[in-house]
Amino acid sequence: MEKGVSLSSDQCPPCDASNRDPRGYRNVVITVEAAGEAVRKYLSSCCCRPRAEEPVIERLTQMPLYRYRLDTFTESRNIEKTCKPYTGQRIDAPRGGTGTATQLWDIRVQTPQHFQEGTKKFPLPGSGEIKVCGKCTGRGRCKCSRCGGSGQFRCQCPSSRQKSRSKRCSGSGRRRCSKCSGRGRRICVSCRGEGRLLYYQQVAVKWKTLRAEVVSHPPELDPALPLILLHKVTGEEILMDDDVTVLPLSGFAEVPELSAASERFIQDHRNVCGPWCHVLRQRQTVELIPVALVQYGFSGKSLSCHVYGQERRVYARQRLHRLPFGCSVL
Repeated sequence: MEKGVSLSSDQCPPCDASNRDPRGYRNVVITVEAAGEAVRKYLSSCCCRPRAEEPVIERLTQMPLYRYRLDTFTESRNIEKTCKPYTGQRIDAPRGGTGTATQLWDIRVQTPQHFQEGTKKFPLPGSGEIKVCGKCTGRGRCKCSRCGGSGQFRCQCPSSRQKSRSKRCSGSGRRRCSKCSGRGRRICVSCRGEGRLLYYQQVAVKWKTLRAEVVSHPPELDPALPLILLHKVTGEEILMDDDVTVLPLSGFAEVPELSAASERFIQDHRNVCGPWCHVLRQRQTVELIPVALVQYGFSGKSLSCHVYGQERRVYARQRLHRLPFGCSVL
């Protein structure tokens, strides 16, 4: 048991230290006081127990686990074709061969802070070309789709006898089109009335962080703790490697699955990249997550749960049956 726990020999529950981390990190050991407080909060949140009753910690087994994470910050560039109304703005003269991947990476782009995702788009120099709008054939206006270009449409009067009394068409049987204000034509939505379009290529830059992580397998204890729960808690960082590219882990012979996962993740992230995607930065970390199997007595029953993470969260696989004072714990 960690130093600082003031319990007499008859009150102190046995603590199994065989599964402690050999490096002796203090923050990965869950004390009896911390485990008792976590269990009390757990019980108070799921049952209406008497306040005078407290859980009694009978045994505390430490089993801290390793978590390995790899973050790869990447930048991808692609060329997209687009157009916009030409309003007389100046354009660069066309240049040949600007679409190759090699020349695409020669363009200077301000990179955001590492591992901060985002996107940016800007015109590719020398790719502009002016063309007549194909939708309105350069007129700037298109035939109204509602009235077919006539500026009017047939009034939906209840019957032919009531046309003369209809206030909507004043008896004429036809109404002015409100969509084009009776003109029969509307401003072209493509060129916005300009009649010409500026076709160009734009560079689409995307910064993305590839993430992968794995948690070492715990000892075979019952009840087992789902490893997916450990992805949402924090632990004590014992290793951090931040560089342009990182090498697979070494020096973790006691946890071989971490070294294997590190090598596999690094290779997978390299395979994702290619001519249109580059690796800017990599970061790998190893954390020790505090986990303890707590066996305690409560309301005359012998129960168990896991306390895990620096947040001291509680997971109980076993469902507690109805207690004597009429409160069921789920």
